[in-house]
Amino acid sequence: MSATLARSDFLRSPILAAARPAGFKEWHHFVIHGHGVRVLINLSLNNEVFGADEVRPAPRVIVIAHDENWTGAIERFDGHAIEVSADLGDLTIGNSRMTVQADGYRLSIDLPENDIRGEVHFTATSRPFVVRNEPAGDGRISWLFVPRLRASGWLHVGGRHHRFADDLAYHDHNWGRFRWGDDFGWTWGTILPTAPEEPWSMVFVEITDRNWLRSVSRSLYVWRHDEPVAIFRHAAVQTHSNGRLSRAADCTLPPPMRLLLDGEVPGVPELVEVTAARAGDAVRAEFHSRSYARLAQPSEVRLDRSTVLCETDGTVRVQGTIRGEDFTFVGTGVFEFLYG
Repeated sequence: MSATLARSDFLRSPILAAARPAGFKEWHHFVIHGHGVRVLINLSLNNEVFGADEVRPAPRVIVIAHDENWTGAIERFDGHAIEVSADLGDLTIGNSRMTVQADGYRLSIDLPENDIRGEVHFTATSRPFVVRNEPAGDGRISWLFVPRLRASGWLHVGGRHHRFADDLAYHDHNWGRFRWGDDFGWTWGTILPTAPEEPWSMVFVEITDRNWLRSVSRSLYVWRHDEPVAIFRHAAVQTHSNGRLSRAADCTLPPPMRLLLDGEVPGVPELVEVTAARAGDAVRAEFHSRSYARLAQPSEVRLDRSTVLCETDGTVRVQGTIRGEDFTFVGTGVFEFLYG
């Protein structure tokens, strides 16, 4: 498994963006399903077009955490703050650093202006999986994800100090060429059990049009221990959203973007049901939203629009039959709802 991870996960931007950098985006995304806390850490590299035909890198580090509510920060850096190692396995943005190791990932976070710092080692306990060239409006996006890792270390954010000791976690690495605000939206969810001895892990992805009226791609990935045991795609997966979470967003980041959004719009569904069936296998998962934070940025398509990512914490109930084995478990979920 270690050799597979080291061979599969590396920075794409220095190579793929060299010939045609405009619109190229890449980010590493980590979610810790901790005891009483959810943590999201994201290191991103975006290439922005300005002027007639000039392109500049716009790296960002995002750290948000939820115990009683979501809090955190988005910090943007100029292009000179980026360093990438020659083997494409080490990314530095400002004082923060991510290293792809043989057994997982090591993060060092230092955002002194926002009083955020930490050191976390993620050890992969499941094999990575790669999905390539999914549609995102007129562009394409690819991703590599590790559905289950163990997180150890610490993080100071929002005036609170969190420690992790083999807490369950999730990672994905995304890259592609597309424009925020183009005709697409998505729902992206990581599902992990509350009891660490439970062997099941799940990842759900649905890409839609901007108005969420047409499904372009749907997938549910199911892992048992370190191996994928079922993959459901397109017509084999059905989704249903019900209600609207009555709780307003805990925060909008960066804070000035709140002035551009229409009150608490967009919100998040109160309940998301995902059902899948194929070749005798079947799974039903219910995600109940609890709270969310909004990450917003201007649209790259229209001056009068914004793109909003709602990072949502919640509880999950799952039941199913895979390869003749019946199972049920309760767990935690972090779902991301993208509104273009």
